[in-house]
Amino acid sequence: MKLTNSTRIGISWSIIVAAGVYAFYLSKNDIISKRVEHMKIRERMYTNIIDTNEASKE
Repeated sequence: MKLTNSTRIGISWSIIVAAGVYAFYLSKNDIISKRVEHMKIRERMYTNIIDTNEASKE
């Protein structure tokens, strides 16, 4: 079966769109995981500051 030019273009666009959506999904998950990691670091810093301030008051 011979594919016409419009069929080839349609298949190509489908592949490109699917790859783009998958790349977006991967980058979004990476950004979310980095954000969670930064929030944990920020929380540890905050608790250390509070502990340091309480220790200096005593």
